[in-house]
Amino acid sequence: MSFSLEHIGIAVKDLEQSKKLFETLFQTPPYKSETVDSEKVTTVFFQTGQAKIELLGATSPESVIQKFIEKKGEGIHHLAFEVDDIERQIERLKSAGFDFVADQPKNGSDNKRICFLHPRSTGVVLTELCQSIL
Repeated sequence: MSFSLEHIGIAVKDLEQSKKLFETLFQTPPYKSETVDSEKVTTVFFQTGQAKIELLGATSPESVIQKFIEKKGEGIHHLAFEVDDIERQIERLKSAGFDFVADQPKNGSDNKRICFLHPRSTGVVLTELCQSIL
């Protein structure tokens, strides 16, 4: 069973400003930028060793990222873990008592199928499971 840190998602108010800051910090440009219309978000990914940093910028006032920033401010939004079989992990975790934001995985950014565990069952940390789409 594979379960490893894939990325850390960071909610930001100004995606371009944050992108420049992380380009300077890591001395490299992001390897990918992508808009996910269904989530009303634009993502920017930086590779940092084996894990990644995902900057998340809202594209609409109705975006969950915009609502997160309004409620909690900018900062870490979620931790994402790569799994080798997302359906099996969802089933396993549900039977162990974990709650999910949605019952089924969906397509997310960076060629991943994703599903979020609800923060109430993970010690207030929004946790994402992701599986690469081949």
